[in-house]
Amino acid sequence: MKTSTTALILVLLVSIGSYAQGLSGGVKAGLNLANQTYSGNGYTTSPSFLPSLHAGVYLTAMLSEHIGVQPELLYSGQGAKSGSEKLKLTYVTLPILFRYNVNSLLSFHAGPQFGVLLSAKDKVGSNSVDIKDEFKSSDVSFAAGVGIDLPMKLNFNARFIKGLSDINDTG
Repeated sequence: MKTSTTALILVLLVSIGSYAQGLSGGVKAGLNLANQTYSGNGYTTSPSFLPSLHAGVYLTAMLSEHIGVQPELLYSGQGAKSGSEKLKLTYVTLPILFRYNVNSLLSFHAGPQFGVLLSAKDKVGSNSVDIKDEFKSSDVSFAAGVGIDLPMKLNFNARFIKGLSDINDTG
Protein backbone atom coordinates (compact mmCIF):
# COMPACT_ATOMS: atom_id res chain seq x y z
CA MET A 1 0.00 0.00 0.00
CA LYS A 2 1.43 3.36 -0.98
CA THR A 3 0.97 6.41 1.20
CA SER A 4 0.80 9.69 -0.66
CA THR A 5 0.91 12.09 2.21
CA THR A 6 -2.09 14.18 2.21
CA ALA A 7 -1.05 15.26 5.64
CA LEU A 8 -4.33 17.06 5.66
CA ILE A 9 -4.17 19.03 8.79
CA LEU A 10 -6.74 21.57 9.62
CA VAL A 11 -5.12 23.29 12.49
CA LEU A 12 -7.13 25.49 14.76
CA LEU A 13 -4.43 27.12 16.82
CA VAL A 14 -4.56 29.43 19.77
CA SER A 15 -1.40 31.45 20.26
CA ILE A 16 -0.27 33.70 23.03
CA GLY A 17 2.45 36.10 21.95
CA SER A 18 4.85 38.58 23.42
CA TYR A 19 5.22 41.54 21.11
CA ALA A 20 8.11 43.88 20.31
CA GLN A 21 8.53 46.30 17.43
CA GLY A 22 8.65 44.17 14.26
CA LEU A 23 9.45 41.02 16.23
CA SER A 24 7.02 38.88 18.18
CA GLY A 25 6.74 35.33 19.28
CA GLY A 26 4.96 33.01 21.56
CA VAL A 27 3.57 29.58 22.21
CA LYS A 28 0.78 27.87 20.35
CA ALA A 29 -1.43 24.87 20.89
CA GLY A 30 -4.38 23.51 19.03
CA LEU A 31 -6.21 20.76 17.24
CA ASN A 32 -4.99 18.77 14.23
CA LEU A 33 -7.51 16.99 12.07
CA ALA A 34 -5.12 14.73 10.18
CA ASN A 35 -5.72 12.31 7.33
CA GLN A 36 -3.63 10.18 4.97
CA THR A 37 -4.31 9.05 1.41
CA TYR A 38 -3.30 5.50 0.48
CA SER A 39 -2.93 4.39 -3.13
CA GLY A 40 -1.61 1.44 -5.04
CA ASN A 41 -2.59 -0.95 -7.85
CA GLY A 42 -5.10 1.57 -9.20
CA TYR A 43 -6.87 1.83 -5.84
CA THR A 44 -6.97 4.95 -3.65
CA THR A 45 -8.57 5.37 -0.23
CA SER A 46 -8.65 8.10 2.36
CA PRO A 47 -9.70 7.02 5.88
CA SER A 48 -11.39 9.32 8.39
CA PHE A 49 -9.78 12.28 10.14
CA LEU A 50 -7.80 11.61 13.31
CA PRO A 51 -7.96 14.43 15.89
CA SER A 52 -4.64 15.12 17.61
CA LEU A 53 -2.54 17.74 19.40
CA HIS A 54 -0.40 20.42 17.77
CA ALA A 55 1.84 22.56 20.02
CA GLY A 56 5.06 24.54 19.97
CA VAL A 57 6.65 27.94 19.61
CA TYR A 58 6.78 30.56 16.87
CA LEU A 59 8.62 33.75 15.99
CA THR A 60 7.27 36.46 13.70
CA ALA A 61 9.72 38.89 12.08
CA MET A 62 7.96 41.68 10.18
CA LEU A 63 10.11 43.03 7.34
CA SER A 64 7.64 45.82 6.55
CA GLU A 65 4.17 46.83 7.68
CA HIS A 66 2.57 44.00 5.69
CA ILE A 67 5.30 41.40 4.90
CA GLY A 68 6.99 39.08 7.37
CA VAL A 69 8.47 35.64 8.00
CA GLN A 70 7.15 33.26 10.65
CA PRO A 71 9.25 30.18 11.50
CA GLU A 72 7.74 27.73 13.97
CA LEU A 73 8.93 24.64 15.84
CA LEU A 74 6.04 22.31 16.59
CA TYR A 75 5.10 18.91 17.95
CA SER A 76 2.44 17.54 15.62
CA GLY A 77 0.25 14.47 16.05
CA GLN A 78 -0.94 13.12 12.69
CA GLY A 79 -2.38 9.98 11.13
CA ALA A 80 -5.78 8.59 10.18
CA LYS A 81 -8.46 6.23 11.43
CA SER A 82 -10.57 3.56 9.79
CA GLY A 83 -13.14 1.84 12.00
CA SER A 84 -11.36 0.76 15.21
CA GLU A 85 -7.90 1.03 13.59
CA LYS A 86 -5.83 4.18 14.13
CA LEU A 87 -2.57 5.14 12.47
CA LYS A 88 -0.81 7.51 14.89
CA LEU A 89 2.22 9.43 13.64
CA THR A 90 4.08 12.07 15.65
CA TYR A 91 6.41 14.61 14.07
CA VAL A 92 8.52 17.58 15.00
CA THR A 93 7.76 20.08 12.25
CA LEU A 94 9.44 23.27 11.13
CA PRO A 95 7.11 25.45 9.04
CA ILE A 96 8.80 28.50 7.49
CA LEU A 97 5.90 30.70 6.57
CA PHE A 98 5.75 33.91 4.61
CA ARG A 99 3.22 36.18 6.27
CA TYR A 100 1.08 38.91 4.75
CA ASN A 101 -0.74 41.17 7.20
CA VAL A 102 -3.83 42.63 5.54
CA ASN A 103 -4.29 44.85 8.60
CA SER A 104 -3.60 44.60 12.33
CA LEU A 105 -6.30 41.94 12.69
CA LEU A 106 -6.08 39.66 9.61
CA SER A 107 -3.07 37.82 8.13
CA PHE A 108 -2.37 35.10 5.56
CA HIS A 109 0.49 32.57 5.82
CA ALA A 110 2.08 30.20 3.28
CA GLY A 111 5.32 28.30 2.89
CA PRO A 112 7.16 25.01 3.20
CA GLN A 113 7.04 22.74 6.21
CA PHE A 114 9.71 20.17 7.07
CA GLY A 115 8.98 17.29 9.43
CA VAL A 116 10.97 14.63 11.28
CA LEU A 117 9.11 11.47 12.29
CA LEU A 118 9.31 10.72 16.01
CA SER A 119 7.01 7.69 16.18
CA ALA A 120 4.50 5.65 14.19
CA LYS A 121 2.00 3.30 15.76
CA ASP A 122 -0.80 1.16 14.37
CA LYS A 123 -3.45 0.88 17.08
CA VAL A 124 -6.44 -1.49 17.02
CA GLY A 125 -8.48 -1.37 20.20
CA SER A 126 -6.01 -1.53 23.09
CA ASN A 127 -3.27 -3.20 21.00
CA SER A 128 -0.52 -0.95 19.61
CA VAL A 129 2.28 -1.95 17.21
CA ASP A 130 5.36 0.15 16.44
CA ILE A 131 5.56 0.61 12.64
CA LYS A 132 8.08 3.45 12.45
CA ASP A 133 10.34 1.40 10.14
CA GLU A 134 7.55 1.43 7.51
CA PHE A 135 7.80 5.24 7.14
CA LYS A 136 10.48 7.62 5.95
CA SER A 137 12.12 9.63 8.70
CA SER A 138 11.32 12.99 7.09
CA ASP A 139 8.45 14.72 5.34
CA VAL A 140 8.08 17.85 3.20
CA SER A 141 4.76 19.68 3.01
CA PHE A 142 3.20 22.95 1.90
CA ALA A 143 1.28 24.99 4.49
CA ALA A 144 -1.24 27.78 3.91
CA GLY A 145 -3.57 29.48 6.33
CA VAL A 146 -5.24 32.53 7.76
CA GLY A 147 -4.84 34.17 11.17
CA ILE A 148 -6.67 36.61 13.37
CA ASP A 149 -4.52 38.60 15.81
CA LEU A 150 -6.55 40.08 18.65
CA PRO A 151 -5.30 43.15 20.56
CA MET A 152 -4.95 41.21 23.84
CA LYS A 153 -2.09 39.16 22.28
CA LEU A 154 -4.32 36.19 21.52
CA ASN A 155 -4.21 34.69 18.00
CA PHE A 156 -6.47 32.24 16.20
CA ASN A 157 -5.29 30.40 13.07
CA ALA A 158 -6.67 27.86 10.64
CA ARG A 159 -4.15 26.10 8.41
CA PHE A 160 -4.19 23.47 5.68
CA ILE A 161 -1.06 21.39 5.14
CA LYS A 162 -0.57 19.28 2.01
CA GLY A 163 2.10 16.59 2.07
CA LEU A 164 4.42 16.77 -0.94
CA SER A 165 6.44 13.62 -0.30
CA ASP A 166 5.56 9.94 -0.14
CA ILE A 167 6.19 8.99 3.50
CA ASN A 168 5.81 5.24 2.89
CA ASP A 169 9.14 3.37 3.21
CA THR A 170 8.00 -0.19 2.47
CA GLY A 171 8.95 -0.42 -1.16
